[in-house]
Amino acid sequence: MFKNKLFWKIFTSYIVLLCLCLALTGYFVNRVLREYYLNPLTRTLESDMKTIVGYMLLTFAITLIISFILIRINTSSLVNITQIAKNFARGNFARKAEIASSDEMGDLAQAINVMGVELQSRMQTILDDKNKLDAIMANMNDAVIATDLQERIILINNAAKTMFDISSVVLNKNYLWEKVRNEKLRNLVRETIKTQTARISEIEIPAPGKKLLHTHLSPIQVDKDNQGVLLVFHDITELRKLENARREFVANVSHELRTPLASIKGYVETLLENNSLRQEDTQEFLHIIMKHSQRLDSLIKDILELSRLESQDLQTELTPLDIHPCIEHISSQYHEHCMRKNQVLDLAISQQIPLIETNNYLLRQLLTNLLDNAVKYTAKGGRIGLKVEPVNQSIRIEISDTGCGIPQEHIPRIFERFYRVDPARSREMGGTGLGLSIVKHIVLIHHGHIQVESAVNVGTKFIITVPLQQPKYIA
Repeated sequence: MFKNKLFWKIFTSYIVLLCLCLALTGYFVNRVLREYYLNPLTRTLESDMKTIVGYMLLTFAITLIISFILIRINTSSLVNITQIAKNFARGNFARKAEIASSDEMGDLAQAINVMGVELQSRMQTILDDKNKLDAIMANMNDAVIATDLQERIILINNAAKTMFDISSVVLNKNYLWEKVRNEKLRNLVRETIKTQTARISEIEIPAPGKKLLHTHLSPIQVDKDNQGVLLVFHDITELRKLENARREFVANVSHELRTPLASIKGYVETLLENNSLRQEDTQEFLHIIMKHSQRLDSLIKDILELSRLESQDLQTELTPLDIHPCIEHISSQYHEHCMRKNQVLDLAISQQIPLIETNNYLLRQLLTNLLDNAVKYTAKGGRIGLKVEPVNQSIRIEISDTGCGIPQEHIPRIFERFYRVDPARSREMGGTGLGLSIVKHIVLIHHGHIQVESAVNVGTKFIITVPLQQPKYIA
């Protein structure tokens, strides 16, 4: 206590006040007594007492005023520090305590200033962490929802709102089952709350579009006194489609390879086991073996070509090219094919086609696959059309025929691998079911667009639009 500077300052002030009070009282009493002794006949005890009381009241008033001033001076720093502490509590750290004294009040002011700097730093760190968390949550592809033990939503990100078509949500008020109506999910949340153990499951939601979600639920500590459940949803709809497509592809490849191999094996065994076959039969069997071998060769080539086009590591250089020689060479080849079936090949190729960024091999593949189909599925006496013209900053290629056409319900799927509108007719004509898939990938490599117009027993038209200049050379 003896080292407390503030104590000694206040103690000294009160000693000064006390001395002042005593001095004034003594002064006034002395004055009264002196007047009494100087004029004893005119003075009375009653009047003297009134005078003394009056002087004492005056002394008290003067002392009170001086005390107020001294206390105000000694406590002004404390009031200032109190106001600054209140500002800190409201988050305002701009004002600092400016007290230069070396006593405890100065130490308190310095401690308050240090505390303000530390609080400001920590609040800024908390704010930065919150902003980072908000940014991460807002830009996550996976949907995230957190609930308390009463299943009220306490956190939700934009991906979850989009995934479950939630327009608005009031945190800490709306329940999860109000916004996401899925009985399986509700049961999973309740089981997680009950057992306090993490679980993984898959749920299917019908709207806004059928989706399959990989769901991870885990218990969390929301704060010191509250717990909850964290739900993370990952959309695996496309992944499951790709897995199904892969399985279908493997199954289709196995089937397509097994059919010609079985035929080749059967005819080879017949030739080996029957030495008495006529020359005509032997030649016929060999021709059938050759036919299936060619089909097998075409199938393997198309599978490898499609795999190459679909490969993410494929680097195809697209360079400015005059496509007239390529189109003229292909059209001359198909003139002969059409003549064999008594078909007419109508050409409408503009002479004003500018250079286009493409690849000669890919362009040949595209035209060959489409013209092959047109010739195959058009009866004798039909017409095949090839039209090439510039349109704005693109090239428009139209390949049409007057063949059997494609039913409307099949058009959305004709670019799928091994998809056939009429499997029996396709195999009879030697088709592998991969031609249009190859065409689609070549168009995508060129950042183009393909459209199909068809009517049964009327014909089919493929319309391809490819930009003259590619946004990038590597596809």
